[in-house]
Amino acid sequence: MQIYFFTAGVDSNELRELEDRIRSKLPNLRNLASIDEVTRQLSQNLSQDKASLNREPIYVILPVLDSTSSLDRFVNIAEQEHRGVFLIFISREISASDYKRLVRGGSADWASLQSAPQEILDIISRTGQSETRSADANRVRPAIAAFVPSGGGVGNATLALETAVQIKLDKQTRGRRVCLLDLDLQASHVCDYLDIEPRLQIREIVQDPERLDAQLFDLFVSRHQTSGVDVLASPRDRNAPTELGVPALDALFRLISERYDLMIVDLPAGWFDWTGLILSICDLAIVTGLNNVPGLRQIAETLQAVRGQRRVPPQIVVALNRCETDLLGNPARRAHVNRVLGRETVVYVRDDAAAANHSINTGVPISIASRSSKIAKDVRTLASLVAAVRPDQLQVPEPLPRRR
Repeated sequence: MQIYFFTAGVDSNELRELEDRIRSKLPNLRNLASIDEVTRQLSQNLSQDKASLNREPIYVILPVLDSTSSLDRFVNIAEQEHRGVFLIFISREISASDYKRLVRGGSADWASLQSAPQEILDIISRTGQSETRSADANRVRPAIAAFVPSGGGVGNATLALETAVQIKLDKQTRGRRVCLLDLDLQASHVCDYLDIEPRLQIREIVQDPERLDAQLFDLFVSRHQTSGVDVLASPRDRNAPTELGVPALDALFRLISERYDLMIVDLPAGWFDWTGLILSICDLAIVTGLNNVPGLRQIAETLQAVRGQRRVPPQIVVALNRCETDLLGNPARRAHVNRVLGRETVVYVRDDAAAANHSINTGVPISIASRSSKIAKDVRTLASLVAAVRPDQLQVPEPLPRRR
């Protein structure tokens, strides 16, 4: 495989720093001053080795670092004929319209400057798996686990993301393809905790669900490189639409089903028309809350609401977060929890303020930064429950039920 770094004869510190980052992962990277050099090489080799050209494309990485430069000029390059060459553009950002033009011909893609070189490796991997992806369309749908907060501020997002990270860190489950979907459309903060950029433009999906194709979906995915968890989360926007609608959800879940075998959904505290639709396709619902009198009441009410759906998730678990402990280090007030929640399956996540604050301030998950903390140890129980979930039905993608 041949990979070139297109310099266009430009020399700058930022360009050299980017090249060094990419070369650390792709040591065989070659410099390229003109794309015509590759085109001429292909023309010379075409008659000698057609099969190898079809089997292994040449990759050309084109950085667009000058903010004054128009990306339109570079998109025009992608629309030209470069047989046997796959172009990978790098820039700080790209509009949806430019991205659609870029990937339209199937011989170009885009990676963000912040996430290079990992996204470049992902693109190279994806372009060699088109046949595998087509076969994957017939596999079973992903297992779906939803974290359902009983109120605001109970740490629902933290438990969801820490569970996802734990699954990817465990030797037995690290091969799972895990997607964390944050549906708090107005106040999402999952990406803050992971120190990555939220990319999901939910407004575009709501306005025109049919526009969401494989290329646009990839643009919306934020990848946490350390753990391997993929995140779909929107930038914070108090004016973001909260009415998703069945067509938008169908489009989003269909693309998720084609790529992942486990989806973890972080639901917002407020309930919307679509909340019940999400719960109706879940295999596991984890109701999160706090171990105090009002918190347990809220949990009981939320459990009743979850079980009041047209289709109840086959498995329901309660996760009590930030639990106080007794002198022996065991969660306090367990007898009261049993009286209020009865025979519910309860997972206690003990409080560890130092580990939680360190994680928030550094952008490193607790399960990575403080693996021996109480939180990390207790979340392993949640991770085991989620990892053990199997889809209730085997058809994929399963359309969301229509509201009556």
